[in-house]
Amino acid sequence: MGKLFDGSAQSLTPSHAVKGERRYRYYVSRNLIKGTSDSGQSGWRLPAPEIEHTVASAACTILSDQAAIAEAAHTVSLPESRLPSIFSIAVAWMKRLQSEVEVGTALSALVDRVDLIDAGIRVSLKLPNSFSEKRHGTNATALTITRVFPMQIRRRGFEMRLVLQGSRAPAPLADLALIKAIAKGRKWADDLLSGRAESVAALARCEGVLLNYVRRLTRLAFLSPRIVEAMVAGHQPPELTAKALTERIELPLLWSGQERAVGIS
Repeated sequence: MGKLFDGSAQSLTPSHAVKGERRYRYYVSRNLIKGTSDSGQSGWRLPAPEIEHTVASAACTILSDQAAIAEAAHTVSLPESRLPSIFSIAVAWMKRLQSEVEVGTALSALVDRVDLIDAGIRVSLKLPNSFSEKRHGTNATALTITRVFPMQIRRRGFEMRLVLQGSRAPAPLADLALIKAIAKGRKWADDLLSGRAESVAALARCEGVLLNYVRRLTRLAFLSPRIVEAMVAGHQPPELTAKALTERIELPLLWSGQERAVGIS
């Protein structure tokens, strides 16, 4: 909070939505929250886990760059004899960023500012240059290291997704909603084929959902294995959402046709 900014230098505010028993976190441009007239054109609405994962991966890339750390140390006139200690501190922070338990507090302590700009995402870190600062969470004499990561912006319905490019991009993220839809479609199709459910209508009544919803999801039971493998690995096109797959894309029977239809080749 207070460290993430959009292209017009507006801060993004933490927000959330609740669907059933699940809570979905977002970062939203301030003008979207205020509802200004141009909010539809210039606002950002990013899933919080995705931007946090992206920033954590970018931070690890920065911390692994000893040349950049040495240059930052030279800028503040630190002696070269201090570099091995600073490199050790950077490694320790990387381990914290890679820990599911510590990543939140590590990001809060390390990240000075993140800007979403036309060229990509600019991440600025404040790396403590002593173990005492590392332990106490202070950064009075921290080394400032900034790097821009090239990025594409893709829309996913009302949301926007960051797609970092190149070898420094973070590991792809599987879309859990997509995987859940496929798993549910396979289960329902199996129930119908095995006779556990006598009809689509009976299955819809039992699940408490609309008839068309059951029909749309059971189609996913017959997806190409290559499509399913790509989705599990997080390699699907960013614009391919569960809603797009079940409502907007016409899936052919041939697997090769399905792969072309969803953009997985």
